[in-house]
Amino acid sequence: ICVYYLLLQNKLKNQVIMTNKTSKNIRICCFIALAFCLVWTVSVLVNLSSNMIGRHASIHPIDWSYNTVMKIVVLICYIVGSIAMIGMCVKAVLNTLKGLRENTAFPRSNEKLLFWIALADFIYLLGFWNFQLLWKDDVVLALTDKNFITPFFLLFFAFMYKVAADAVEENKLTI
Repeated sequence: ICVYYLLLQNKLKNQVIMTNKTSKNIRICCFIALAFCLVWTVSVLVNLSSNMIGRHASIHPIDWSYNTVMKIVVLICYIVGSIAMIGMCVKAVLNTLKGLRENTAFPRSNEKLLFWIALADFIYLLGFWNFQLLWKDDVVLALTDKNFITPFFLLFFAFMYKVAADAVEENKLTI
C-alpha cells in the first residue's frame, strides 16, 4: 500500500516521469514486501509442521472421525489461501519492480491480480480464523467480521488502483 501511496503522491505533483528518489523509495518498499512474504512463508510452514507433524501433533492429535469434511475444508482453505496469497503478493511486487524499469507507475498486470488477492485473502482468513477448530469435536465454521474486513479493503484498493492506472494512461495520451 505504501508503494502505491508514493506513486499517487508523485502523480498528484503532475510529474509524468518518476524521480530517482521516488523510484528508490518504491524499490525499498518492494524489497521490504518481498522480505515480509518470505517471513510469512516460513511462518505458515512452521505453523503447519508444528501442528501437523511436530510435538503439538503428538500431544494433541487431530481426531478425524468427527466432522471430517469441515476439518478438511478448513485445512484446505488455510493451505491454498496461504499459497495463493503469498504467490500473488510476490507477483504483484515483481510486476511493480518491472513497471519501475519501464517507468510505468501502475502496471496493468496488477489490476486483475489485486482482485484475485482479495478473494484469496478471504479464503486464507476463513482457514486462519478457523484453524483451531481442527482439534475440536464440535466444528462450527466461524464467519465473523474478521473474515470480511481485509478482503473488503483489498477490493476497495483494487478499484482505486484501476482508477489510478486509467488516469495515468489517459495522462500519457494527452501529453
